[in-house]
Amino acid sequence: MPATGITKFAVAINTADTINNLAYNTPVVFQNIQELDIKPKQNTDKAYAENRLIDQATLFDSADLTAQWYDLYVQERALILGQNISAEGGTYAALGDTAPYLAALYKSPLTGNQGNRYGVVYKGQFTLPDDTMKGLEGKPDLGQVPKVTGSFQPTNFVIKVTDPNTGLLVEKHPWEYHIDTTQDLDEMWFGNVYIPGVDTTALTATTIPLDAATGVSASGSVVITFNKALNVDTVNGTNIFLMKADGTSIATAVTIDSTNKIITIDPIANLAVGDYVGIVTEGVTSLSGVKLSDKLAINFTV
Repeated sequence: MPATGITKFAVAINTADTINNLAYNTPVVFQNIQELDIKPKQNTDKAYAENRLIDQATLFDSADLTAQWYDLYVQERALILGQNISAEGGTYAALGDTAPYLAALYKSPLTGNQGNRYGVVYKGQFTLPDDTMKGLEGKPDLGQVPKVTGSFQPTNFVIKVTDPNTGLLVEKHPWEYHIDTTQDLDEMWFGNVYIPGVDTTALTATTIPLDAATGVSASGSVVITFNKALNVDTVNGTNIFLMKADGTSIATAVTIDSTNKIITIDPIANLAVGDYVGIVTEGVTSLSGVKLSDKLAINFTV
């Protein structure tokens, strides 16, 4: 789903970047973001023989990031460029200024009101912006908008992931991460810098009623509690449903609580006496994408 526009931007100073540790200060949200442009750069080496290309290898190098604001406040400029604020309140640039390594975080709406993209670029430095002043020429002019450019690189930090082509566990150095979701992640996303990792904890669930329960109330609901937060986009009538033992579908309302861990299947009408089964398919995943090892079936008798 394409992202369009930008509604929020923040930076976080990098405080550690080792093989085992990637850490940041609390993100600082910048006001009046207008534009964010991320341009990855890759290097490709090619081998030719027999008058044709026979092999090639491509490697990520870095990414140029350009941010533009309607206004860039003194404190924000000093933060990203390693400058100082004077006692009078202005900011001054000096020989010896060192722009800090930082992460850039953003929120961008998806087309068609399908949620938002939350993204982070992990490690880069901004360079000094150009300052342009121009006299008025008989028409309104809101002024030159501040724009800064930085170069972002892979981190030293290592994550271990399964290579989708070989199935082998490999070590990689992240430089960017993003997620497209209908959930409101503002508090989480801009509260701390999210560090990617491999979720190895299996997705499990407990249910009320228990599987094979008898004497279940005709007006009761099926409640399924998971051990971790779910991707709410996968919680729907295709992946979660109730039916009679003979396969007849039962009309229900499927809801999830504020923790995104507890699903409730409510029959629209009281159930008749008989055998039923509640189904949760492998299509339901955790927020990090972990699936159930097999579909969950809750058999019960009313």
